[in-house]
Amino acid sequence: MTARKRVKPARKPAAAKAAPAAMPGRAPYSLGEDRPGTLATLVERGRYGRMVLARVRPNIDLVTGVERVCAAHGITHAVVRSAVGSLVDAALGYGEGDSMTLIAVEGPGIEILTMGGEVRPDETGRPVARLRGTVSDSDANVYGGEFVRGGNPVCITLEIAMQEWLPDLQPSPERQERN
Repeated sequence: MTARKRVKPARKPAAAKAAPAAMPGRAPYSLGEDRPGTLATLVERGRYGRMVLARVRPNIDLVTGVERVCAAHGITHAVVRSAVGSLVDAALGYGEGDSMTLIAVEGPGIEILTMGGEVRPDETGRPVARLRGTVSDSDANVYGGEFVRGGNPVCITLEIAMQEWLPDLQPSPERQERN
């Protein structure tokens, strides 16, 4: 029996923007709005809490399974450290908005090579996982991106390691002085 694979991009990625030309003796980016990464920066104080090692059973979606584990243990914030396991099929995405590309990898037996991410609460306080990683099909082709909710059923098992994150809810005195 041979595994079927289907890789289909949902949309064409947007054209890359050229970086501004650097002036002699100056960095190519100023501290203004065109500086890469400044729009998505989050700095949060806190500390690590409990370490969670959990198993997600067959036919449960990877993303949903991580969220269920967190909810069962009262965890709303977590850092996903790693995971090992297999998926029946894999659905990965990369990019955002109109340039989002989806990759569907048909199994069976998709192996998870790497995985990381975070869990944060939605507006109702329910844990929501954003997981990224790489997978390999039975022909050793490697695919990567963000795991799409509902498209990654666990095959045999998934074992995951994550650590609770306890954000400071009160601003620290040093932050109050700076503001």
